[in-house]
Parts: sequence; structure tokens; C-alpha cells
Amino acid sequence: MSRSWISLPRAALSGAFFVLYGLLALPFAILLPFPFVPKSWGRWGVRFFYRLFVLLARLTGLYTVRRVAATKHSDDQTVADSSRGRIIVMNHVSLIDICVLLAHLPDAVCIAKAAAKRNPFLSAVVSKVFIANDKGGEVTLAEAKDYLDRGIHVVVFPQGTRGGENLQRGAARLALAAGADIQAFRIAYDPVVLSKGQPWWDVGDKIIGITLEDRGLIPVEGPNDYHHAVALTRQIGAAIGVA
Repeated sequence: MSRSWISLPRAALSGAFFVLYGLLALPFAILLPFPFVPKSWGRWGVRFFYRLFVLLARLTGLYTVRRVAATKHSDDQTVADSSRGRIIVMNHVSLIDICVLLAHLPDAVCIAKAAAKRNPFLSAVVSKVFIANDKGGEVTLAEAKDYLDRGIHVVVFPQGTRGGENLQRGAARLALAAGADIQAFRIAYDPVVLSKGQPWWDVGDKIIGITLEDRGLIPVEGPNDYHHAVALTRQIGAAIGVA
């Protein structure tokens, strides 16, 4: 029997899962763009629904999510114990990376591509909860520093896009300019799903195992110049497992 036929029930389960999750999140998505909804409520709501995403995935048997701590402390504790926000960096494998990561973080926002504003499913989230990168470097930095000063973490994917081979220096530049330490994570899938160019129904014939690993703290110091940014980007690459 071919793998495509074996995978058919899993594909149906995946489709039903995303439909169910979308229906549960629909009322929140409708309310999110309204100005009377504070940004703090928006962040809480997004975190709640990402945690619901992980819970439903476990209950349906579609995914399992395992957290691995870098030390004897859990990743939530190491991040939450900081009085100031940190730059959170992680490798970028799948479309659902941000769902899994934010479900396991305290208060956090993500720097997102401006193109996400044009996505009808993501535009409200990007506008209310995330930082779009189309505002210019100074505005983006000021917005990120405001979040960091209030103890809210800022997520950056140094690869820029799913499976990107070259690390961008944006995360290092932001950390140096803001004087914020970096917390590194690595995510892995077995098998890989929802990677760039991979159809949503290609979910294999077994439960998808997702591992979220805390790779530790990267202290940041020094001026925001080219040499420090390059050296820090190399540290980030080594921590998240991307050359």
C-alpha cells in the first residue's frame, strides 16, 4: 500500500484540526482589530489560542510537543525571571513555529514580515500584537525597546524565512542597539510539516513529534557595529543550530 493512501486519514485529521481551531479562534479574530481591544488583551488572547492550538493537537493525536530545558530550570522560568524583556531567537522550520514558541513563553511579541499584513488570517494579529518590519529601522527599534523595557520579550527568526540558509544580522543588531540579552531556542519536527513549499496535507503517517529546546542565554554587550553584529550572529547560529 502506498504511503499516500496510508497518510490519507492523517491528512483528513489535519484538515479537521485546522478547521476546528479556526472556528474556535474566529470570534477573537473578529474582535482583535477593534481599537477598544487593548494590545495587552490582544497579546493575552494570542497566547491563549496558541496554547489551545498545542492542547488540541495533543488531544487529537496530530502532534506531540516536548519541551527540553537547557538547565535544571524550565525555559519559562529562565525567560520569566528576567526583569527586562529579552530578544528570543529560534530556527525557522515550519509555519507553526511561532504558535508552538509563543504557547510556551510569557508575554511576548514577534517581529513579522510586512507581507503578513496582506494575509487576511494574519493581518489583525500583525497589526495589533506583532511588530511589522515595514516601519523603518528607527521606528522598529523604538517599538521593540518599549516592549523590552516593559518586560515583554521580542521574538526574531534570524533565518528570515522558513528554511533560510543565511542568517540575517537583524536580531544581533536589535539586541546590541537595545542592550537586551538574547534567549535562544531550537525547534525540531519528526517528520517535518508545513515547511516552505510543503502542502498542508503532507503530515506523514505517524504522530508528529515536536521538540522545543531552550538553548540558553547569550549575554549581549558592546557597541552596535558591524564586527559585534557579525560575531553575535555567529553565536546565535551556533545556539539555534543554523550555520
